[in-house]
Amino acid sequence: MNPTTKGTLWALAAVTTSSCLPLLFVYTHSSADPFAWRSWLLVFQVLTMLPIFLLVPSGKKQWRESARRLLSYWGTGGEPLRIRTSRDLLRTPALWMAVSLAVDLAFWVWAATLIDPLVVTIIFQLMLIGMVWLAARLGRKLSNADQTSPHVMGRMHWMLMILSFAGAAVVIWSETGAVATLNWTGILVALAGTAAASGGLWTTVSTGRLMTWPGNDPHDLVWNATFAAVAGRLGALPLTLLGSALFFPSGRGFGIAWTTAGLLALAGTFDAVGSLAHRYSLYTTSSLSVQRVMFLAPALQMLWLWAFADVSIANPQALLVGTGIVLLANLGWQTAQPSTP
Repeated sequence: MNPTTKGTLWALAAVTTSSCLPLLFVYTHSSADPFAWRSWLLVFQVLTMLPIFLLVPSGKKQWRESARRLLSYWGTGGEPLRIRTSRDLLRTPALWMAVSLAVDLAFWVWAATLIDPLVVTIIFQLMLIGMVWLAARLGRKLSNADQTSPHVMGRMHWMLMILSFAGAAVVIWSETGAVATLNWTGILVALAGTAAASGGLWTTVSTGRLMTWPGNDPHDLVWNATFAAVAGRLGALPLTLLGSALFFPSGRGFGIAWTTAGLLALAGTFDAVGSLAHRYSLYTTSSLSVQRVMFLAPALQMLWLWAFADVSIANPQALLVGTGIVLLANLGWQTAQPSTP
């Protein structure tokens, strides 16, 4: 199968699986402390990702070497370097992955209490554009290290990516058709969460590539990226506990009912499967343009929220128009090696 076709199919699997996560977040977030909720979600995400280590058919499952390579970073010439000083630690994707995973969804929930959730959701769609920009940037750096760039994005596909974002924004706007609450504090928290979400996505993928260097087998890359994702969540857990202690010192947000635990386990399962498919979509093809398929997520999210939660779609026409824009932006078939800017 053509690598670009394979990457597109993996992206469709990722968007289908992960689209139900906002619905599960709605039902599991019952505490006023977003960091307590994020702490529990991290625990269940780690537990549900463990079976992936057995399922991914990698021929190079080197636990000790992968753990050692976590403390590596990309040199200016596009080659992995081992940290030598404490300053080098700040250049490792693994460190920033832990920081990003600690605040990404916690800030999403927090921002939704400060401003209209509609605005927060639209802002968070920028996450994918940020992740693609980081991937294209790393692709250019690796091309300097006598390797074919593993991540390529052309000008035309950037335009289609932005068009997909616009369609996704229209889909989200269809939920209410109006903004109820807006302030700069909420917007800044949402933007910080969006930046963290972009960083969390990409540092996981980047660390997986660092750990597999110089190999390029998709199965090895996915296995190592999953190893990095588990390590990053374990590293993020102390940070979420610290955030809870600093911003919500009452400590009453950690109680959890059995029903909530079951829903968190379900959320972790969907997240594990969706993340697995998304990593394959990035590793099986060099064309980053397949990632614009992910902007179909808001349409599916609205469907699940409308069917199973108390959410009404005030403007069905906007929903149809937005979905049509995203589909239109995905009609142009991606080339395997688009021209770089």
